[in-house]
Amino acid sequence: MLDDVTIAFGEIRSPGTIRNLRENALIEVNFVDPFMRKGYRFAGTARVVERGESSFYMLLPHFRGALAGRIRAIVAITVTKALPLTSPAYDDGKTESELRRAWTLRYRKLQPNERFEE
Repeated sequence: MLDDVTIAFGEIRSPGTIRNLRENALIEVNFVDPFMRKGYRFAGTARVVERGESSFYMLLPHFRGALAGRIRAIVAITVTKALPLTSPAYDDGKTESELRRAWTLRYRKLQPNERFEE
C-alpha cells in the first residue's frame, strides 16, 4: 500500500500483464489468505512505472526482499472499489476455523518437511 487509495506491485516476469495494462488500464487484484480462504478484491486504474523513470526509484523503496532488485516495472493502482472476498468453500456451511484446519493439513501434506506455524 502506497497511500490510502493506492496499492502497487512489482513486475518481474509478467510482460503480458504490462502490455495489457498499457492498452487498458482498468485492473482488478485479489488478495486471499490461502488458509482462511478470505481476502479482498480491489478494482481501479493502473499506471505502469518503468525502471529508469524517476518515479520508479521513488516507489522502489516500498518493495523489500530478495526479488526487489529484479523488478522491471511497478504497477501503481488507484483503487476505486474495494470489497471483501470469500471462497465458495463457505457456501457449504464450513466455518473459518474448519477451513483453516483443512487447508493447513493440505499444505502440510504437500510440504511434509517444512515447519509451519499456525
